[in-house]
Amino acid sequence: MVMVPAGAHADNGSGLGLGFKQMQKLWNGLIEKPRMTVCRLATRQTYKKKQICVYAGANRTYVAIYNDAGAFCAGEMQCKYRPDRSKKVADYVVAFRKSQD
Repeated sequence: MVMVPAGAHADNGSGLGLGFKQMQKLWNGLIEKPRMTVCRLATRQTYKKKQICVYAGANRTYVAIYNDAGAFCAGEMQCKYRPDRSKKVADYVVAFRKSQD
């Protein structure tokens, strides 16, 4: 009797294959590597024991990070380049405050 071992398999539900499919697509040229930019801290607001750190990058690329009041906000970070002329830093702060009410 010949026994054939089952092949290695990692499905998305297990957590083992997270990101692997994306990397394979990148290596095979099916997708492009995400374009990154430097995003610098534009504002930090605290409201009702929560905090928002809004970062601004090239061509109005914004990233908002929500955490507990008093938590650390880095001065700058790498973020995906996603220009959006329709938003401003203040829009993120207003949405944050509305979500806390």
